[in-house]
Amino acid sequence: MSKTRTSKRKIAIGAVIAALVLVLVWLGLRFIEGRFTKDEQFGDKGDWGAGSEEDDRLWLTFNGVDYYPTDDVHAYLLIGTDGSGKGGAVGYNGQLADFLAVVLIDKTTGKYAFLQLDRDTIAEVYVRDEDGNLVGTIEEQICTAHWYGLDEDQRNESTVLTVSGLLGGLPIDGYFTLNMKDIGRVNHAIGGVVIDFDEDLTEIDPAFQKGATVLLDDKQAEKFIRARMNVGDGTNQERMGRQRQYMQKAYNLVISQLRENPDYINDLYFELEDVIDSDLTDREVSVIANDLCAYRSQGILTFTGESKVGRRLDDGLEHAEFIVNESSILGCMRKVVKLEESHEDEEEAEE
Repeated sequence: MSKTRTSKRKIAIGAVIAALVLVLVWLGLRFIEGRFTKDEQFGDKGDWGAGSEEDDRLWLTFNGVDYYPTDDVHAYLLIGTDGSGKGGAVGYNGQLADFLAVVLIDKTTGKYAFLQLDRDTIAEVYVRDEDGNLVGTIEEQICTAHWYGLDEDQRNESTVLTVSGLLGGLPIDGYFTLNMKDIGRVNHAIGGVVIDFDEDLTEIDPAFQKGATVLLDDKQAEKFIRARMNVGDGTNQERMGRQRQYMQKAYNLVISQLRENPDYINDLYFELEDVIDSDLTDREVSVIANDLCAYRSQGILTFTGESKVGRRLDDGLEHAEFIVNESSILGCMRKVVKLEESHEDEEEAEE
């Protein structure tokens, strides 16, 4: 479902949330009241059909076992794009999805969590032909999903489908996209984030010395969040840790401002509206500032798995690959939502 740029700019809280990709879950994605049916946008985004026509429950599949959530569950994808990388496959037009996270919300119990995905996770990535048509999947790093498409809507769709598949077929109800080069704009809008350095990161910036406390300026914020090569062990896992550190500090800062001034959210919106993209409209986002702290956060969750180097990208070079443990995905999701295991095979056997 394509939206005009004008309609996208109407979503006050949604726009702020999208721009604050690294603060999104904390700022109030729990306010999103929008509902998508399975065919309303991008067609089927997940594995909806494990049952009969009478059984319209949502089924998720992990390690060959089907599960269904018993509560009112919603998920929103946060995409931070990066201009790095070159695509060699047909259909390449976009950028890498360098930061990926899913806000998983259980409206029945009032719980939510932030599922941070390793951009090197090997997944079934949806690809397109030269005309922009979806033609299937290939197994490569999940960050490449945003390569495929003729325009931003198609590239976001490819990413949504890929992430949905990784999460067992979980439908994604909407997305927010921000180019990571605009992190400085976000940092400036919230007044800068203070970081306490418990390790030496002077490879990134001379001020990032072990034991130092630094109020990040806009350029430093971008470097702190994006830097990877020649920093520590150079892995994305290490960078994800810095992103979580920034998120927590930014959360504390933004929430304290909101408690003092409910209009603060509108100030952020007007300052950042031009750097975000989203498929959610004003009707699908409720600006309910007094509910910001209504739901219980289960934290920022990450999946376990195996990191190695491989050549799945088929560009002649070796790249980092993260093989995720599906049981870990299931375990993280169960910290937020109740998932009942299907016993249909056992019931059929008994019959």
